[in-house]
Amino acid sequence: MGLRVILPYLVVCYLFFYCKWVEGYIKLSKEEDLEFEEQLKRLNKPAVKTIKTKYGELYDCVDFYKQPAFDHPLLKNHNFHPEMRSTSIPKRVSPENEVPKLDYKSVNIGLEGGGCPIGTIPIRRTTKDDLIRAKFHSEMYASKLNPLIKGQPGTRFALAQTKLNIDYDGVGADISVWNLPVNASQYTAGRIKISNGAESLEAGWMVNPDLYGDGRTHMYIFTNAGQSSCFNAQCGYVHLRPDIPVDGIFDPVSSYGGNTFVITLAIYQDVVKKDWFLKIGKDHTDIGFWPSKIFTNLGNTATQTEWGGEVFSPLGVPAPGMGSGHELEEDTTKDAIFANANIVINNTIVDPPRDLKLVVNSFKYDVRNEGNVGGGINYLIIYGGVGGGIGS
Repeated sequence: MGLRVILPYLVVCYLFFYCKWVEGYIKLSKEEDLEFEEQLKRLNKPAVKTIKTKYGELYDCVDFYKQPAFDHPLLKNHNFHPEMRSTSIPKRVSPENEVPKLDYKSVNIGLEGGGCPIGTIPIRRTTKDDLIRAKFHSEMYASKLNPLIKGQPGTRFALAQTKLNIDYDGVGADISVWNLPVNASQYTAGRIKISNGAESLEAGWMVNPDLYGDGRTHMYIFTNAGQSSCFNAQCGYVHLRPDIPVDGIFDPVSSYGGNTFVITLAIYQDVVKKDWFLKIGKDHTDIGFWPSKIFTNLGNTATQTEWGGEVFSPLGVPAPGMGSGHELEEDTTKDAIFANANIVINNTIVDPPRDLKLVVNSFKYDVRNEGNVGGGINYLIIYGGVGGGIGS
């Protein structure tokens, strides 16, 4: 009886807090304000160079050893360095050169002019408003207090998941990248995810005006480790590449019935050191990693992987589209896709099992497991939907 009373109360509090935030009049206590000021000092480190993108974003080139990851209490005494790479490379069942050329294009994510100098990494310049938005969204995203019931406000998703209780060393895919219209209080995303119990790692694309301050499509990662959870590079993720920011803007993006632009992303574990590496591109270039010591469960292995889309919309606001923003048509130029979907088991890259669990919590969205269709697309998962559902 007590639980029945507490959970609705928490949801109501959550929704009230969210509405206060999106209307722009959330009040900070003096202690909270001071805490944010201290965090700003930790995040905005002295820059060797500052890069302004064509979209007006500022990226500070910060010394590798001064990046936010090393403020994590479990990473104070580390021996990491900018040249670190995964020591175990997963084997493929089929040689890479046997894969036919694909009919879609890779999206650009790198900084102009070659990016930051060697020995530094790009960190997006952070304002207090950015920090407040990021903290709020991280807490909301991790807590899942928002309703997950069809027809009610909150998170809606369409996911393809592997079975639990099998040890996984990684997950990856070629993810088509889209840009859909969302309101300031919403987001839409497509991502891969790997988890063990409550701990999880995500990587993909997201349109989230409250988090990023614009309506463009950004790369994102989400870390849920131990007692910490955050977007991008603020709680234990160690960035390596000087030319690729972890929260950069994807350009160009896919168009419905036109060109399909993809980003190849993977989260693979170094089976020797147990660190989790974020990899990008067909050559699986290491761009950063999550040290095993920040985890409790994921520090050993993962027990589930998934591919799919997720949207959020608060009370009374029509939900945004997911994926391409259209109903599925079994057409890779129109559907949002995960091509070459893969998992890693025993340090070997293989297709996902054919009996993936499909989880959808709104009739507005859908996900389908097409299996290995060959033709360079190989293992294919499609997802998406028009949105428009209104919670009450």
